[in-house]
Amino acid sequence: MGSPFHEVPQQEISTINKPVRLMALKALNEPFQMRYTMMKASFLITLFVLFGLSAAGCANKEPSMFTLQDEHYQQIMERQKAGITPEAQAPVDLTHVMNNDEYEQLGDAHLQQGDFQTAKVQYEKVLQASPERIPARYKLAVIYLEKGVPQEAYHQFHQILEYDLNFAPAYEGMGRALLKMERDQEAEQEFQAALLYDAEMWTSNNYLGIVADRRHDHKEAIRLYEVALQKRTDDPSILNNLGMAYYLDTQYEEAARTFQHAIQVGGSIDKISNNLGLALTKLGHFDLAYEAYARGMDSAKAYNNVGVAFLEAGKFARASRCFEKAIETQPTFYEKAKENLSLSNRMLSKIPMVQQQTLIRREPACLSGEI
Repeated sequence: MGSPFHEVPQQEISTINKPVRLMALKALNEPFQMRYTMMKASFLITLFVLFGLSAAGCANKEPSMFTLQDEHYQQIMERQKAGITPEAQAPVDLTHVMNNDEYEQLGDAHLQQGDFQTAKVQYEKVLQASPERIPARYKLAVIYLEKGVPQEAYHQFHQILEYDLNFAPAYEGMGRALLKMERDQEAEQEFQAALLYDAEMWTSNNYLGIVADRRHDHKEAIRLYEVALQKRTDDPSILNNLGMAYYLDTQYEEAARTFQHAIQVGGSIDKISNNLGLALTKLGHFDLAYEAYARGMDSAKAYNNVGVAFLEAGKFARASRCFEKAIETQPTFYEKAKENLSLSNRMLSKIPMVQQQTLIRREPACLSGEI
């Protein structure tokens, strides 16, 4: 089923971006900070980027390691999946004709409940009557991002600049949309513009780090994440991104220390523990890696991940033991572990029989503490 949202044609985005860039740079010296700060404080949602690594590794296109999502909305969606009732909202009387403020409040209530489509309808009612209302348009743009329609999100963020050329979150929003469209160079320009208007906007430094990582400039990414940490000390999402940059730069000890720090300050256990496990396997600490994996996933998947690490390290006998353990542990049939077990056994069979037997005797179990 296609998206219910209308997508802006690709050529429209590329043509409207250039004049805004020129106007924005010319307007840098205009007075705006007080007005912008008041508006931003009234509704701006804090953005977090958590950045994990899949077993397949890094690619030029946006891999699964990037989760470009507002933490606020992510929490709402997680509550819905868990069957937890969202926060109670004050009842809204729909028997009278509502004004724009009430429509926007109703949209906010639906947004809090994770009902993006109904919230979208309310914000569109507000903007039909008052297209200059930046808070409603910003939230509408974020909904388009959440619904996977980055072209329309870009269009909505861009329209904000028609009413306030100095509004830094709009530039960052355009950058986020472009990043989802894999137009990294243009996205980088928008994040830089956001920082010109608000030098304290740590989220833009964070996104710039992601852009640098995606072009494999991991040392620059490390620098950018460290700048973001100066503005947002001990933020677990930035620490996780920094740890991944260290990992991709093969600085595995620094990566492991950074992931541990991120967990200590309250970072996502599943994502960051998985990343910590990856770093520990690179350091040869397979038992500790299993413990890290097991904190963020079930034990079968943890055994499978350690098995993959042994496979990559050429330790085929131990890899096979780990995959067997994963299949034994999983209550239901674990297809991925079975495929990996078949692969590790094939690799083991290529070794001369005497060496095979020696390896099996030396490595009878997946983890050193097991019999």
